[in-house]
Amino acid sequence: MSLPAVMGGTNLPVPWDTDAPAPESATNLRRLAAIVGGLFVVLFAMALVVPIGGAVIGNGQVGVQSRVKRIAHPTGGVIAEIAVTNGEHVKQGQLLMRLDDRVTGADATYSSLTVEQLLAQRARLEAERLGLGSVTFPPELLNAGTPSAAKAMADEAHLFRMRSVETAQVRAQLGARVNQYQQEIRGIEAQIASLRKQRTLIEPERQSVKDLWDKQLVTINRLNQLERSAVDLDGSVGALNAQIAQARARITEAQEQSIQVSQQRRVDAGVELAQVNTALNQQRLRSVAANDQQDRSEIRAPYSGTVEKIAFAAIGDVVRPAEPIMEIVPDRDVMVVEAAIGPADIDQVAKGQVARVRFSAFNRAATPEIAGKVLYVATDRTENPESRASFYMVRIAVDQAAIAREKLDLRSGMPAEVYIETGSRSLLSYFTKPLRDQFSRAFRDN
Repeated sequence: MSLPAVMGGTNLPVPWDTDAPAPESATNLRRLAAIVGGLFVVLFAMALVVPIGGAVIGNGQVGVQSRVKRIAHPTGGVIAEIAVTNGEHVKQGQLLMRLDDRVTGADATYSSLTVEQLLAQRARLEAERLGLGSVTFPPELLNAGTPSAAKAMADEAHLFRMRSVETAQVRAQLGARVNQYQQEIRGIEAQIASLRKQRTLIEPERQSVKDLWDKQLVTINRLNQLERSAVDLDGSVGALNAQIAQARARITEAQEQSIQVSQQRRVDAGVELAQVNTALNQQRLRSVAANDQQDRSEIRAPYSGTVEKIAFAAIGDVVRPAEPIMEIVPDRDVMVVEAAIGPADIDQVAKGQVARVRFSAFNRAATPEIAGKVLYVATDRTENPESRASFYMVRIAVDQAAIAREKLDLRSGMPAEVYIETGSRSLLSYFTKPLRDQFSRAFRDN
């Protein structure tokens, strides 16, 4: 028996129909086997020939190429003011936070005052060492324009005048002493002239009396008296000459003292100048450190961007050295994707490879997919401290034009799925690779 066909009225054989012709059934079976065999051949050929693209898959998040900037303080301190909030846009140089600077400010002020005083003192000592008539202050002080600098210059100029007057007075006293000695010499010379004149006047009388005594006309007493007078006059002249020599010696001594006063002032100024220069160099270093510490009490934005993750919210909180205070996402920075790649796949990833990035954070009918390129592949693996899983960090640059076309507002921290293209392989290789690996491992084990 046979059942009528749905179309065409042709009778088709059924399995229990013993009256159906056997040759037609065998032909149909052969045809079916040929079709199935041909299908397998076509599939095998396609698996052998048709390439299928491969990719390394990784999960990551959006970041900026120059990385989010973490703001920290090298020495820390006590918070005196918080000038920004999370999400606020700041410009380069804008105040973010101010630390208590009462101690550092006082130290910086004291250091600056000390430097100004030492600069003024050095200028005064230079003038004294060179024997100048006035002090020439350096431009650093003249252009400072601060009351402390003006006071330092006024004090040192006044001290220079006082010491100059003191030196002049000492030299004037020595000069007056020289004049006094010179007057004494002139008086003594007048006495010597008088005595020599007397000696000249006595000499004829002595000679006459001596002639009379030779003739026995006068007594010897008269002659002795005149002789004694002549000797006394000669002795007085000698004594006065000795006084003149002493006075001249005192004049020389006074003149040497006058010269020594000026020289000693220069020597003392030179010795003190060396000490001042040493102190000035040390104080300048301390001043630079103190001013730097005071400047660091005001934490300012190193670039324009958006403030995120402020770690402190109260005045008086203590910031530890190098502790993150906040983060700033830079403006107009190129967005990149940082993905984690497993150690087993890292050998297939290299710089410059093409990648596709899917951003699953956008609520759209189709998940946006943007082309990209591998910018950086870590040379060493990183371990997640929580999961203890190891991975290699890969940074991928996404097509900025495509992002603009898709109107994607990428933000740092958004999740992303990365597909790094590794080249094409046949479908057959995908099926046979596990078997080949198992065979290779089995032969090695044996």
